[in-house]
Formats: sequence, structure tokens, C-alpha cells
Amino acid sequence: MPKLLIINQYVFLIYSSDLAENRKHVHIESKKGRFRRTAKFWLEPKILVVEKGGFSHTELKKIEKLIKENIKLLNEQIEKFGKGQKIRTIKL
Repeated sequence: MPKLLIINQYVFLIYSSDLAENRKHVHIESKKGRFRRTAKFWLEPKILVVEKGGFSHTELKKIEKLIKENIKLLNEQIEKFGKGQKIRTIKL
């Protein structure tokens, strides 16, 4: 599961099995103490939270904003992964 992007405490990643799904999406992980939370957002046709994964409404809005600001970068990383190219994690 390559890490596509890291922004603050949020890690944006994709799983190999995700490439078989019809809609492009990304998973977002964050550790809070001993607990790991994971949300899932569709990237198309519009950005939409699919799984909240224990994140608060405020955090989900913040994550959605980060996705909107970095959608081009996320799509480029996913395309590289889909083509079998090596993914280099980008930290912002």
C-alpha cells in the first residue's frame, strides 16, 4: 500500500486492490494515540466521503479540503501506481 501523500498527521494512500474498483478513491490514515483511524474518499465524479473511519465531522471537512487542494497530485500518483511505476511519497 503505497503512501501517495503526507500532510501533517494525514497519510493518503492506495491499496493494490483499489485499482479494480470502478471509481477512483483514496484512503486517509491518521494515528491518535494508540488508535489508527482510516477514512475513504471517492475522487470522482466528485470528492465524497465514503467511510468516516472514526474521524470527526470537522476533520473530514479538513481532509476534504486537503484533497481538493491536492487533487491533481493525488491523481498523478494514482496513475503512476496504476502503470506499475514506483511511487515516491510526497510530504507537504
